[in-house]
Amino acid sequence: MSTVTMTEQEPSTTGTPMVRADRVRKSFGRLEVLKSVDLSVEAGEVVCMIGRSGSGKSTFLRCINHLERIDGGRLWVDGEVVGYRQRGNRLHELRAKEIARRRTEIGMVFQHFNLFPHKTVLENLIEAPRLVLKEPRDVATDRAIDLLGKVGLASKAKAYPRQLSGGQQQRVAIARALCMRPKLMLFDEPTSALDPELIGEVLDVMRDLADTGMTMVVVTHEMGFARDVADRVVFFDEGRIIEDGPAAQVINDPVHERTRAFVKAVR
Repeated sequence: MSTVTMTEQEPSTTGTPMVRADRVRKSFGRLEVLKSVDLSVEAGEVVCMIGRSGSGKSTFLRCINHLERIDGGRLWVDGEVVGYRQRGNRLHELRAKEIARRRTEIGMVFQHFNLFPHKTVLENLIEAPRLVLKEPRDVATDRAIDLLGKVGLASKAKAYPRQLSGGQQQRVAIARALCMRPKLMLFDEPTSALDPELIGEVLDVMRDLADTGMTMVVVTHEMGFARDVADRVVFFDEGRIIEDGPAAQVINDPVHERTRAFVKAVR
């Protein structure tokens, strides 16, 4: 697929990290999945999270937009505590409507595309802007068509998901997330459900998006993408971050023995 150009992103104006985690813990029953995770992601930064399946990467990603509630520590997005309002030293959980409003500012792309099968590509893209942001149909449509062009799918606006390849569906999913004008994009192994020959077209779109200055946190096993696109790579192991550094250093010359073993195995 030919290279596309995205719209430049507006930088955060708060002067605080876009994402900050302080001793975040999360358990499912007796299984402790996140064990005091600390992480900071600056506005405009691309951070890739790598590690074995079950190491806590996807759970942490879901905590960032409150799809999972944390059991301990604190988590902020653009200076706001995720899922709660702080009054003094106490946290009060937000109402579902307020959580949903904040979640609109965070785009998330999953392993599976989750497109509405009975709606066209264009209808999939304008659904949330119209219902959640209350945008007029023509405004939402203009942005959707523009974004479809930028992910290389201008000719597919009237197609249905079943008429698209997996790679095309995932590019639609990325465009759909961008239609909400998010300030942060989360990707949970976005190429893991794709055939090998389709992975590149999705990674190309993500590279172009990174070039615009969008803040991105990406769970991935694509070491080449992580090395070439990420500003930093963090390695999760058994619910902890045990290595965090510049992408080239972590991928090419990791410090921790477990990181070295993982990178060698996935290569």
